[in-house]
Amino acid sequence: MKKRFAKIMPDRQKLEQNSALRPIAHLLANPRIWYFNRRSIAAGIAIGFFFGSLPIIGQMLLSAIVAIAMRVNMPIAVVSTFISNPFTMPFFYTANYYFGAWLLNMDTVHLEDMDFSWEVLQNLGGNILVPLFFGSIVVGVILAAAAFGVIRLWWRLHVVGIHRARIKLRDRLTHRKPKGDA
Repeated sequence: MKKRFAKIMPDRQKLEQNSALRPIAHLLANPRIWYFNRRSIAAGIAIGFFFGSLPIIGQMLLSAIVAIAMRVNMPIAVVSTFISNPFTMPFFYTANYYFGAWLLNMDTVHLEDMDFSWEVLQNLGGNILVPLFFGSIVVGVILAAAAFGVIRLWWRLHVVGIHRARIKLRDRLTHRKPKGDA
């Protein structure tokens, strides 16, 4: 499991030596933000999914800051923000808008029929932004919680599977019957 994640990780020393990152190099030197364990990866993905759900600029920066503050895997948190990307954003944020409007019991603006001129957007700003942000926050919390739980469970099942395979191999090599067999 660790090997899979290690393949996509940037080189820590290169980041620390980058002149643009020099003011925060001491934060990047913290080994805890580079750990590959069940908690660190699950929390990093949850942070990335939460900030990736929000229709804001700086999702990656915010997820990096929170990951560093929480001392969880920062690169995984940054990469996980790509849950929303230029291909998924229109569908993702439209769904968040309708979900937020439904939760707030607000009338929806039919986005498909709307004229996206500056004047129309100014007049409808609150009617669109409030349900969009509310829906995005709720979806972000749900995705973060689900991702955290699923990753931790998946990791646990993976470790248990490896442990069971080792026991079976050991039993075969020592010519013992596996426990539980009569």
